[in-house]
Amino acid sequence: MTARNAIRYCRRLVLGLSMLFLLGPEIGAQDSAIPASVSTRARHRHDPIDVDARPIVSRLAVSLVQPRRMLRDVHGNLYIADWGAGTVLKVTPDERVTILASGLNEPAGLAFDSMGNLFVATHAEGMTRAGTIVRITPRGGQSVFASGLPGPTALAVDTRDNLFGANFHENNMAVIGAGGAVELFADGIPSPAALAFDAMGMLYVVSSTEGTLFAITPMGEVSVLARGMVVPSDIAFDPEGHLIVTNYAGTELTYVSKKGVVKTFALVPKGTISARFDDEGNLLLLNWDQPLLLKVTRQLTVPCPHCEKQILLRFRPKLKQPKPAKPMESVI
Repeated sequence: MTARNAIRYCRRLVLGLSMLFLLGPEIGAQDSAIPASVSTRARHRHDPIDVDARPIVSRLAVSLVQPRRMLRDVHGNLYIADWGAGTVLKVTPDERVTILASGLNEPAGLAFDSMGNLFVATHAEGMTRAGTIVRITPRGGQSVFASGLPGPTALAVDTRDNLFGANFHENNMAVIGAGGAVELFADGIPSPAALAFDAMGMLYVVSSTEGTLFAITPMGEVSVLARGMVVPSDIAFDPEGHLIVTNYAGTELTYVSKKGVVKTFALVPKGTISARFDDEGNLLLLNWDQPLLLKVTRQLTVPCPHCEKQILLRFRPKLKQPKPAKPMESVI
């Protein structure tokens, strides 16, 4: 069964099941003087439904060479910086793929400002003064926004539309002004590979060589938040604002709390270099080694059969109880 067929099957399943148990125990206690349709609409609920099944993993039909990073816009479109192909791809929610930009020298970083401009950082083989930042307008116009950067690998925009870049080969963070002027923002971050702002304006940066996550205040004060990651390559926030780090050389997505507590969020294929969440909390994974784009459908919504509201369907496999261990025989 394909991923799409599986999703269609689940939708039909939920519509059928909801007729049986969404109304709850009040079904049998309905007043016979009240029309069934009116009573049903007034009393039925829309609680999330947990299904004992693993998330649905599907491969999106996108041709890639060495994809480095991806980013979603407010409309649900996905943008992929394909380092090996020198392109930036746009993937719509219905999986239509177009080439937004081409001929780029190792595109690595992506960021949107509040006006919908897309900024692309080109690593340019790490050569001094060869890295650039290209601006792509909502209408598709392209121009060089900044140049002379030493191997930029990642970009991020704060709430005031200030653009920040990670300079991989100079171990620092830069802020790029409206005219393309580059100024040092924070120093002493070995091989910064990814950065992202949280809702409070804190900037997070990972060092791919040290496996460390740094937190930087708006004033440029740097502190270590967590250690022990395996070649961290990207930072993402789930719909609830939890910070997730992608480990390129490992098989884990790492959850890091605001207090620096590190836990495993999910197990993923080795070579996963970038991760993002959609509006429904489903997970998108970009793999450099394979190369491919995966979608992990963890939950979806289906229409209620009695009204226009949506019901949340969550794939929550039940943990199997371990078999009791057999008593060990005496060695002596």
